[in-house]
This record gives sequence, C-alpha cells and structure tokens, in this order.
Amino acid sequence: RDPLVTGVQTCALPISKAPEPLYSKTNPLANTSDIVEKGRLLFQLDAQPSCTLCHGSGNGLGMMSGGLNPPPRNFTCKETMDNIPDGQLFWIIKNGSVGTGMPAFTDLNDVQVWQLIHYIRQFHE
Repeated sequence: RDPLVTGVQTCALPISKAPEPLYSKTNPLANTSDIVEKGRLLFQLDAQPSCTLCHGSGNGLGMMSGGLNPPPRNFTCKETMDNIPDGQLFWIIKNGSVGTGMPAFTDLNDVQVWQLIHYIRQFHE
C-alpha cells in the first residue's frame, strides 16, 4: 500500500552494513539538548538536500518519499532503530545507501553527523 495515502511507514528496511570497527562505534558526543538542537537544525534546514524531504518528521513520510523504493527509513520505529548501532547510522549518512534513495552527505563533517544521530535517536525514545 502507498504510505502517503495510508500514512503508514514500514519499520525494517534492508541496509548494507558498515565496516568494523565503525559499525560498533558509539556516538562520541554527549547527548545534550544543545547537541540535539544542532542535529535538528541540520536535519530540518542545513543539510542539503534536507533530510525532511524524504524522512519527513522522522517517520519516513517526507514529500519525496512516495517515489522512493525502498521508502526512506522510519526513525520513529523503536524496534528497528534500537538494532542499528550509531556507527552504522554514521556510515550511511556519510556514504549513502546503495540501492536506496539515500545520498552520501560528504559535505557534513564528522561532528555534524554525530549531532544528526543524536537528533535522529530522539524520534523513538
């Protein structure tokens, strides 16, 4: 069924695995309100293209999501997000995801990517 029509987004999506030791790496930044706010600004405004175009408000239902197969990741899905290590998210943001519409955000520095990860994690806490 069409997620834009039903307002439903799937949880589990296939992703290619980051290389070790990055896969198992935990976010080196403290999870503070300042860091999360910086991540929010990146997610909603500063990263180009904007994360919201595909991921919407975190639910994977952004305005571009209807044309993507597989659909964008649903960050509100706790059971899926709890099983994706920080290092995996870092790798996907930096390198994109082959076979999906997720581009590589090579213009973001490492600190910005870790800030984004803290913001993304708050969708399912």
